[in-house]
Amino acid sequence: MHAPALLVAAAIAAAPLVPPQASPAPENLLAGPARCVLRYLDAVRLAGPRTTEARGGRATANAARWAQVRALTAPRTLDEITRRGRGEVHPLAPWEDAARDRVLDSFQLLAVRRAPRGAAVVTVRERFWLGDRAGPLERDVSEYLVARVNGAWKVIDRRPGSTFDDAGLTEGYAGFFDAAPTPR
Repeated sequence: MHAPALLVAAAIAAAPLVPPQASPAPENLLAGPARCVLRYLDAVRLAGPRTTEARGGRATANAARWAQVRALTAPRTLDEITRRGRGEVHPLAPWEDAARDRVLDSFQLLAVRRAPRGAAVVTVRERFWLGDRAGPLERDVSEYLVARVNGAWKVIDRRPGSTFDDAGLTEGYAGFFDAAPTPR
């Protein structure tokens, strides 16, 4: 009577353990999306004219200076920037702000959240230097939409003083970034 029980116990002990199929861990939002926005904003800050360059309207849109900013911006967003109407300023065209003596001085990461379709929204407090205009530096809280484009994290859009809502993200931005990976 003990022999069959021992055989069953030995068979169970000898069987390889197969871990249950677990869904992949969600991506660390600080490693991908937040780092992308921080790199983008640092590139904007470094590309902006220094105080002495901007005095008297000497700040120019030097393409080489803004190359890193453009490299971190989604290609479809760059297309939109070039196609917009005359006088219309795109929130992801910091070189145009710099030409008007509005230069990013500093920034602080406030929050990161997941968004639909594999994207993320990064909230940042920004401080801008306003050239020779009197008064304190201008402060804004902006949200940046970040997603993978051809596998790399890119900045898709910016909402200065405003927020992204999930319904708008689900409906808009078709073709701007890669589809969310399907869970296995």
